[in-house]
Amino acid sequence: MNKFSGPLARRYGTALFECAIEASQKGDSSLFESYVEASRTLMTIFNKKMTSFFINPTLSIEEKKQLLDTVLNKIFVNKKIPSELSDFLKLMLENHRFSELQMVLKNFLIRADEYAGVARATIISASKLNENGESEFSSVLHDVLNKKIILESKVDESLRSGFIIKVGNTNVDASLRSRLLNLKESLS
Repeated sequence: MNKFSGPLARRYGTALFECAIEASQKGDSSLFESYVEASRTLMTIFNKKMTSFFINPTLSIEEKKQLLDTVLNKIFVNKKIPSELSDFLKLMLENHRFSELQMVLKNFLIRADEYAGVARATIISASKLNENGESEFSSVLHDVLNKKIILESKVDESLRSGFIIKVGNTNVDASLRSRLLNLKESLS
């Protein structure tokens, strides 16, 4: 990844987002959701190893496009990928930007969540939360953020007790581990 990958990924992600919005406004409103669903699928499939095939300098652009079509046809057997998304991926190949695909899709999905009024939150706790606890956290976050919350729950026993909530770039650390570390620092 080069030093321009962040701004570049944001620019491409924004372009893909605008393309999805425009396509859904012209036609079926569910088309936007198919962009999001296809992008999530592509995020899981196009890992570093898979992407390396497409950035291989020994393959011509046409060979890479044929390979991409083959992969997309295998992935989306029962569903049709939006043609604009397929064209967008080919454009990334032509512009030698395919190595940035993960970041581009991540930026697109962040914009799509903002557009849909969704916030993704991760709660890390010392022990597994029951459904009631998860729904309480989700409800509180919904009230604070005024967005639909998609909550992912993780367990980290090193926290001892308490929790850490991550929403976007914001972290709230209410764990015993962090309190003990703060106490240790203040005493030394």
